[in-house]
Amino acid sequence: MGVTSWCKTGSKFMNTQQTYWIPDGDLEPSEAMALAVPASAKPRREVYRDLLARKLQDAIQLEPEEARAAMEMSQEHLPEIFQIAQDQPPKYWGTALVMSDTVSSLLNRIDWRQPGSLENLPPQSLLEVLEQLP
Repeated sequence: MGVTSWCKTGSKFMNTQQTYWIPDGDLEPSEAMALAVPASAKPRREVYRDLLARKLQDAIQLEPEEARAAMEMSQEHLPEIFQIAQDQPPKYWGTALVMSDTVSSLLNRIDWRQPGSLENLPPQSLLEVLEQLP
């Protein structure tokens, strides 16, 4: 698995590229990018959700105020995401997001028979991920 290399300077991210696995399936390219996880190879299906939750939680911990604002901005478009921000402590948001119906609907469209792809990418903020959700 790649090593996370995020460094926060003010409100900007300084980062180096990291290897992400991007799933294949019945997904728009932007949806597949939202589901990309740091990995040097296709992860086992059983660990994938944990990797996705960790990616989201890392983004939340790096910019907690931005993460809260992103989740609360989703009140009309993604009310379930807004509710997570209201009902759960921030330390559980990554896992709660992965377990949400919104994200689960995307996860169910991953074709695990396909290899997916590996790409060097900068880390995503939570806002960047949420903007890609249906």
